[in-house]
Amino acid sequence: MPAKSAMLVAPPSIPPAPPEDDEAVRDTGLAARVAAGPGFWTSWLDELDRQGLLEELLAEDVIARALREAPAGHRYDRVLNAKMTVICVLVACLFPGAGYDGVLATAFGLPGLRFKPGTDVPAGSAFSQARRLLGEQAMKRIFELDAARGDAELGIAALWKGLEVTAIDGTTMELGRNDALDGEFGTPGDGARPLLRAVAHVRTVTFRWIGAAIGGYHDGENTLADELEGSFGPGMLNLADRGFFSMDRWIRFSGTGAHLAWRVKNGAKSVPFRTVRTLPDGSELVMLHESDGMRARRRRGTADPCAERLPDTIARLVTFTITARTASGRVKTTLMRVLTTLLDHDAYPAREIAALYAERWQIEIAFLHLKKTVRGPRRALRGQSPELARQEARALLLIHNLVATAAARAAALAGTDPGLIPFAGILGLIRAHVVADACCRHCGHRTAGPEGPLTSLNAAITALPRHRAGRQRTSGRTAAGRRARRTEEVTYTIEIVKSNLPKWDASPET
Repeated sequence: MPAKSAMLVAPPSIPPAPPEDDEAVRDTGLAARVAAGPGFWTSWLDELDRQGLLEELLAEDVIARALREAPAGHRYDRVLNAKMTVICVLVACLFPGAGYDGVLATAFGLPGLRFKPGTDVPAGSAFSQARRLLGEQAMKRIFELDAARGDAELGIAALWKGLEVTAIDGTTMELGRNDALDGEFGTPGDGARPLLRAVAHVRTVTFRWIGAAIGGYHDGENTLADELEGSFGPGMLNLADRGFFSMDRWIRFSGTGAHLAWRVKNGAKSVPFRTVRTLPDGSELVMLHESDGMRARRRRGTADPCAERLPDTIARLVTFTITARTASGRVKTTLMRVLTTLLDHDAYPAREIAALYAERWQIEIAFLHLKKTVRGPRRALRGQSPELARQEARALLLIHNLVATAAARAAALAGTDPGLIPFAGILGLIRAHVVADACCRHCGHRTAGPEGPLTSLNAAITALPRHRAGRQRTSGRTAAGRRARRTEEVTYTIEIVKSNLPKWDASPET
């Protein structure tokens, strides 16, 4: 009898075998599967072995690798074990508006979890306890392992002069209202929600996170950024806004082998360097020198009264103006200074470095995707304890990476720029395909077609309409500014100018 006409018989109510025991899972309910017919039996076993869409979007075997390093608190629970809890947390972040019962119903229908049809789905309270048992470290490790994949592994090899362009910056996310979260993370003012602060390192071509440091609202972005030093390495060119520069951080981060192009403040007395000589393209070689006052402040900040003076360091400064002209005739000129480790003015002309710095804004787009599209506007995180809030923040970053990874894969197949594929459209397709990939809890069949879910998803993403390339627009920076004037087309003009720095004097008194 063909599979599609086989009579389906519900398996007997037998406690499920531990998911780690493959043979026990296959042997449980043998009589019921035989009675159901060979079509059902084969299909059911195939569904047990097949990976779900979420696991396919992750780097290979990252959940198992991370859980091997995590505490074994879930081993006593045969249903909400550690892997199942991870999947449920990811589904909860993928569907932020769903309640715990809906999250569990979706997650328990996903393939690859080795639960037989008819397995009882636990209640939301059990999921809350399972999240506490899982803790923060397992999700943090899964995020780190998945984020370690380079763009080249996904078929994206867009480099700037042989370097992968990245950016760092920080943002905040709202949390629930309770004393534990208030005390751990802090609030911006009386009556406000506590805020979690995240500083992230992102690949600007694909919007995929490389690393992230999470702290409280009152933790400084620079303090959290120091935790990202390990995510820097050779072959990378990092862009950062002017708040991140310090001579100590510059030396440490460039010491990883990564190149830096960081914006610095415009005041001549606000930066610790002087001009050595002007280069033919208008940029300048400058000497970074730590003064006595700077060393005293660093000693106080690091609680190391014997810290040696930082070594004098050569860098290159590109000072330029950007003039923006809108279609309505509005004109604005901004002076900017970018300090870089790229010293060769022939290989890296000043005008090209100035134009490249605009890529730093890609991290702002990534934060917009994370907070407005994935999490949803004005939606607080569910976690009601500091550990669960950090766990959920890591899971949100991971879901963002899954969407960005799907975009990168589809863009590589289509030979296009990942930024031209709409992020919100991809997220909607992933949600729809995850639901379609879920199996019926009673018979084990799924509603999706015979092709693999990842193949179907890639085809759907490739068919999405593209953003228009080459658009340059501007609007007000604040909500009030955006209400006052509409978004306009804009043209930008870059001009390299001379800095206002004093000359470097190599005498001992300097």
